[in-house]
Amino acid sequence: MPTVTGPFAEPRLYLLYCAAVLHPGRPLPTFADPAPCTGSLDHLQPQDLTLLIEEGRRQFDRQATDLDRIRNRAGALATVSLALTAAITARSQAVLSEHWVLIAAWALSCLLAVLAVAGAATVLTGRAVLGRMDTALTAQGTPPVQKQLAAGYVQYVSIGEETVRTFLTVFRDAAMLAIASALIFFTVVLCTLHSTTHPDTTEPTCPTSTTCSQPAHPK
Repeated sequence: MPTVTGPFAEPRLYLLYCAAVLHPGRPLPTFADPAPCTGSLDHLQPQDLTLLIEEGRRQFDRQATDLDRIRNRAGALATVSLALTAAITARSQAVLSEHWVLIAAWALSCLLAVLAVAGAATVLTGRAVLGRMDTALTAQGTPPVQKQLAAGYVQYVSIGEETVRTFLTVFRDAAMLAIASALIFFTVVLCTLHSTTHPDTTEPTCPTSTTCSQPAHPK
């Protein structure tokens, strides 16, 4: 699995996920490689191997459930972010005639909303790699099968853990971007409304000329 590490790993990974919207089916990176299992299972008794297999199945099921929950929330976030993007775009005509500071804030809000949509869409539709056991391959292996299954579960559970952790982080970042975009946009709207609801109320003064006429004195 590809990984993203080093300085600014989280924003760089998020941008890669946003770009993955244009390349569906592309393997998505994680923050770290799955932890390898280097220990031996030779010292375990059959009942211990059975316990490992049961725990591995439960962990696989939990990972799939967690991923479905994250994707359901990402679907709602994508819908809200799309509506926010439409609202920001619809306000463009009123904002572009304002001060350049408001225009820059409006553009930043629009950019953050688009990034939120892209991140949520990738979480919703991206290719998630989860650990799984292939029954056919396990049956073709050398006995004992129970030991092979236990070793497979121990080896592959870390793959799903990294995938779920990364998808949850990307979803969290997308939610934060959507919130930041909404706050900036509402601030811009309030500023534009304030400037339009307080017009110049000074009344123009019309210069008038008055001619004072003195009564004619009788001669």
